[in-house]
Amino acid sequence: MSRFDIARLRKENGMSQGELAGLLQMTQSFLSAIENGKSPLPIEKEERLCEIFHIKNLSDYIIRKKENAEERNLNDMTDSDLFNQLLNRFHKQAHSSEGSHHHHEHHSLIENLQNKVDLLFERNERLMERNDKLSRDNDRLRSEIDSYRIEIDKLRKELSGLKK
Repeated sequence: MSRFDIARLRKENGMSQGELAGLLQMTQSFLSAIENGKSPLPIEKEERLCEIFHIKNLSDYIIRKKENAEERNLNDMTDSDLFNQLLNRFHKQAHSSEGSHHHHEHHSLIENLQNKVDLLFERNERLMERNDKLSRDNDRLRSEIDSYRIEIDKLRKELSGLKK
């Protein structure tokens, strides 16, 4: 499945992501996922893009990849890569099992899944940042405690010296 530089096509025509998403009858977040290579462009949307921008096909906007994501080593893939690979396989399998029936009910399922996963990844990122901040605060507080212990030890020694 080819990936297209929809963002370039859209920008060349002075259109915002929200405007194009509306014309394609999809959410802006799903269009963003498509533009960022996180979700595949549904075939019927390829045709609609050509209609919207009055072009014969999207061949001038194909993004050539040096490496196919499916061929990458699993150890090198992020959770997002793995999820998107799973979505792409689900999408291909749904198309192959539909045969000539082009109901494409799975597109709304994929879009809903992508939106939920995007939210989970955003939440995870915020939690990771919060965890990092708490870890830094914890290190700082441990350092303060250590310096107070050193001061307390010094004061104890002075106090014991005064008692003698």
